[in-house]
Amino acid sequence: MSGEFVASSWSADQAAGLRALVARPGCRSISFNGGRGDSGSTTLAINLAAALAERQRSVILLDEFEGLSNAASRLRLAAHWQLEHVLRREATLADTLIGAPAGFGILPVAARPEQLAALNERELEWLAAEFDSVTGDCDYLLLDSRPATGAAVPSLSLAADDVVIIVTNRAESITDAYATIKLLYTEYARRDFRVLTNRVASLTEAELVFGRIRDVARQYLGDAVKLKLSGYVPEDEKLKRATRLGKTVLDAFPQTEATQAFRQLADSMLRWKRPPGSGTAGFVYRLVESSRILNDRLERS
Repeated sequence: MSGEFVASSWSADQAAGLRALVARPGCRSISFNGGRGDSGSTTLAINLAAALAERQRSVILLDEFEGLSNAASRLRLAAHWQLEHVLRREATLADTLIGAPAGFGILPVAARPEQLAALNERELEWLAAEFDSVTGDCDYLLLDSRPATGAAVPSLSLAADDVVIIVTNRAESITDAYATIKLLYTEYARRDFRVLTNRVASLTEAELVFGRIRDVARQYLGDAVKLKLSGYVPEDEKLKRATRLGKTVLDAFPQTEATQAFRQLADSMLRWKRPPGSGTAGFVYRLVESSRILNDRLERS
């Protein structure tokens, strides 16, 4: 492998301010965004979390999905508590944290937007303190984000230090990748994106897919949008088999091609230069603000 590895009226300064709320210095937040076309964003996030944990990094995977498609279900792990239980004071946020055998944590953050939107300032400060107590010593927050392909679907990507667009060599995947970039740029002033190609046969195919997205972005969005190819994960039947077994591919098949790709990607992530605007406060402020935006839109629709 080679290569290194914003729906509202916010101003660029506000968007940068929200990104600064994600995590303390030393903790890197990275959002993974997929779409149609079997992008495989959840599988990639799980295995990259495992690869970083293998490198003795403390990692928490924030999961914005529910049901059988989320990270815990993929790994056959039981989620006894959800964020909604925390909001009703039936559990602490630490109670929701799920330990994965591969050495990282999974934190479910899906909740009905009206619940988060209704929090007052005192409740928000309490939830922020809960979040800080869980993530305070974390090296990496990996965000398995809902697709940001519609104006009414604010995403955790708005708060992340890095936004990684997951794309395959399928027309619908490329379409959704561009739609995500366009939304985050035109509505949330996000300008820098990393692209990770998945399920491709070679670096040549990965560069071809990246080139298609880059050329369309330049044509319709101009030169202000910056895209960077951050690597690729090859098509590997062993990765699919590991997923069906409820395991990471690093655990199930440590010598397979996909495993080597995830290890190389993790090594690359360790070298990423931190973007300007990284800050210290709590990620939960971003989560609540996103929910308020979504709730306002739902009420007006």
